[in-house]
Amino acid sequence: MKENNQLCQRIYSSIKQLESELGDDNIHKTGVLFRIKNTQFLVIRDDYLTAYREHEELVAYYEHRIMSMMKLEAKAMNYNITDDEALEQLTGNQRSPFAGNLLEETERERQILRDIMTRHSQLEALEKSLMEVRDMFVRISSLVMEQGSLVQVIEYHAQQATLNTDHGAHQLQKAREYKIKALKKRTCLLIWISTALAVLLFLVIIF
Repeated sequence: MKENNQLCQRIYSSIKQLESELGDDNIHKTGVLFRIKNTQFLVIRDDYLTAYREHEELVAYYEHRIMSMMKLEAKAMNYNITDDEALEQLTGNQRSPFAGNLLEETERERQILRDIMTRHSQLEALEKSLMEVRDMFVRISSLVMEQGSLVQVIEYHAQQATLNTDHGAHQLQKAREYKIKALKKRTCLLIWISTALAVLLFLVIIF
């Protein structure tokens, strides 16, 4: 648009110069050359005015379309802007002032999603570690339970061994007593046999 405006100014200056030259040529207004130049000037001026009007209509149409798109874009982003605000943004060459915000929000949401995925991975790793710890505690509990059963068995056998030892000691004491009694009986028996033999021997000698 800036280049078009500059071109329009140059053409307009050239047309004004031609008009000035034709105005200075008052002496030859009735001549053929003047009429040709005047006809060419009028054709060029009309072509310029037609092109300029088409340019202005195109610019107006373009601005209207861009402003409508800006309003729709603002509405999609839950914003409300007036025609003056849209024209001000368009004049400041801000044809899509919400696209940047949309991109920023999209990038921000993507970063949030990446953070959530990272935390999710960390939570999965933590959950896996907790499950391993749980399994280890279950394994330790099972081993403790098994060792407890073994300790109970060992304690039972120890108690049985103690009882058997006490019973064996008691039996040994009885055996010792029986042995002493048997020895006493044998001694008494030997004494009685010796006495009987001595008496018999004495009787044999006497008689």
